[in-house]
Amino acid sequence: MEIEILHDERLRSWCARLEMPLSAIEELARVGGKIREETRLLEIFAAFHEKTAIHDEWEREWVHLEFDPYVEERLGQSTSLFYLLIYLAALPYAEKEYLRLGIPMDIFQATMQDITVWLCNNSELCDYWQFSQFPWIWRHLSCRLFRLGRLQYMLAPFEGHATAFRRKDGGDIRLLCSPWVPLRADGYAEGAGGKETGQEPWNAIFAASPEGWRGNLVSPYGFVVREPIFLPASEWELALQEGDTILDLHIPRAKSMTVEECHDSFLQAFEFFPRYFPERPFKACYCHTWFFTPQLQQLLPPSSNIVRFQREFYLFPYAGGPGFLWSFVFGEKYPDPATAPRNTSLRRAVLDWLAEDKELFDLPGVMFHGPEQWGSQPYMSWWDLCRKETAGSKRQ
Repeated sequence: MEIEILHDERLRSWCARLEMPLSAIEELARVGGKIREETRLLEIFAAFHEKTAIHDEWEREWVHLEFDPYVEERLGQSTSLFYLLIYLAALPYAEKEYLRLGIPMDIFQATMQDITVWLCNNSELCDYWQFSQFPWIWRHLSCRLFRLGRLQYMLAPFEGHATAFRRKDGGDIRLLCSPWVPLRADGYAEGAGGKETGQEPWNAIFAASPEGWRGNLVSPYGFVVREPIFLPASEWELALQEGDTILDLHIPRAKSMTVEECHDSFLQAFEFFPRYFPERPFKACYCHTWFFTPQLQQLLPPSSNIVRFQREFYLFPYAGGPGFLWSFVFGEKYPDPATAPRNTSLRRAVLDWLAEDKELFDLPGVMFHGPEQWGSQPYMSWWDLCRKETAGSKRQ
């Protein structure tokens, strides 16, 4: 089997297109040379390449990629680069698919450069090049994920434990919680924050009938209200349920992100997917990010881009923990809060918060409004208004 990436000139050309550091390219070229020289390595490489790039049988679970013992024996600390080259061997196939669909090459370039970002990030803790984000980059190489401006997107089935409804007159959104999610006394998911409360969890109810839907309302801040509500079918319609197609968005690593950049990205996404994938219309946007740590609204000012981004989404319960936020704010280089740097306002705020033994946990969220309403924060603004009105009526 002819594999383009194993030709030294083509390997260097592809790596240069992804703007990899020269030292990384040299190390990948060295590993490529060993593969060409040793028959057993080449056989293992070709078999894995056929399985992934040719037959689309990628390792899709969020687990460490299992390395062949023989490859580890022969390549040692360079083993992960052997598998990175296998994944990079899918680049020519991905480029052909972009061309077939008519997707511009600048989107291809922006999308695939994320591989370099993770290569550099994975290697910053040691004095050699390594790679571990295989459960992530198969999406790029199989043409499922695309970077459009500041954000990345892919179409996916909705797997959240909530059902969304839209008011027929006005478009308001309400989420009802799945009955399968154990909840804490405060309505957040049992296990959120990584700690057990020691209290008996409770579960929401959910019942559908021709007359409507009865269940427990999810606050846009991600907790569930104990008192059930009823949404009459005469006034409400189903907007999103498990299995429906959503536009799953991700925030690639970068120094900063503004809401204006997000707006521009959403404009691109809402034009891109109907054009190139018209057979897969999506019903909502979905995101699960450390940005959706609800405590950040107490740690950061309302003008913060992170807070403004979070407030565009309707959050729902999930047993997240502090690790998601920690990995992006501090990274693997600083696993211990006692020695973590305090060189940014966010880092100082997080460390002070944790020093008071307060919890942090991430949540997923959905968004139903389009780019033209970006910035309106409709879900949390509605909730805040309801709370103010309730507080006002109690004072009277």
